[in-house]
Amino acid sequence: MPIITLGPVLPINVSRDGVQAAAGPVAGRVDRQDRPSGARRTLIAAAALLALLGPLAVPAAADPSAAEVEKRLKKASHQLEVVVEQYNDLRLEVKRGRAEADRLQARIAPLEAVAEARSAEVGTFAAAAYRTGRAAGVIGLLHSGSPQALGDRLAMLEALGTQRGRAIEALATANNDVAAVQESLSALAAKEKLQGAKLLAKKRHIEGEIARLDALRFDLGIPDAEPIFANPPALPPGAASAAVRFVYAQLGKPYQWGASGPGGYDCSGLTAAAWQAAGVSLPHNARAQYGAVSHVSRGQLSPGDLVFYYGNIQHVGMYVGGGRIIHAPQQGERIRFDRVDYQPVHGYGRPRR
Repeated sequence: MPIITLGPVLPINVSRDGVQAAAGPVAGRVDRQDRPSGARRTLIAAAALLALLGPLAVPAAADPSAAEVEKRLKKASHQLEVVVEQYNDLRLEVKRGRAEADRLQARIAPLEAVAEARSAEVGTFAAAAYRTGRAAGVIGLLHSGSPQALGDRLAMLEALGTQRGRAIEALATANNDVAAVQESLSALAAKEKLQGAKLLAKKRHIEGEIARLDALRFDLGIPDAEPIFANPPALPPGAASAAVRFVYAQLGKPYQWGASGPGGYDCSGLTAAAWQAAGVSLPHNARAQYGAVSHVSRGQLSPGDLVFYYGNIQHVGMYVGGGRIIHAPQQGERIRFDRVDYQPVHGYGRPRR
């Protein structure tokens, strides 16, 4: 076995007050009380050995467990759903903006016709004033004959002046109306352009997140969930029954962000499509749906009611009875059953028939 030579151990002079002095070869005699103790010599030798052998390798951090990665996957999926609902909300704003632009555009032609008529009316007065001239009117009044005739002409002139003033005022109002509508249309066009850029940015962000989630699922080897099919319960006829039958028919279909069928749905797309099948229109956004329904208590829940989740309403499902909902959970999953309280509940709602 090879012998590791550490070299001469250098004595360390320690003063009586415990302060270390310079280390190195010492000429002459070393007092017994200044010699290093056995324990100190052992420490010095160990330090020299560590210096010779180099620093110890730090063990690498352990790879995250499958459970930890699955937890991260669920968190990322939830964050994606938040962005998807923001995307849906922005789409609603764009839709409302376009409807308002169409309404304003329909007003433009009649307003312009009114402005043109008022302009022609004022033009008639202006032409008459130009032909007669202000002086001609005064001379005519001076040679009007009897005082009665003079009074009649003054009254007529006053009436004409009032009529001309009203015509000018009406023209100004009509022109202002046209300008206000055109300004609103320009503002809506600028807003739609900005919203379009935001939609594109969110779409790209969502697609990137989906690719990341799919890669995580592949690394984990998570298989696609098996679709679950079931028959809807017997319900009395009506809109709620039609909505429940619709969501049962979607069981097993994939979550698809921003979609409202028929091949896939996101959470609010599913509930909106279900109630649309029952003849009730709901916006494609969980928070907007919460604002469009009548709110009920947990004890009042009946099949067809909607259950809204999280403090800022990022998810929605449909209550189907028996303490269960059917919903489109998140990216990579299928439309399925879950308990009503599978996540923190924000509130309950009943679409207005």
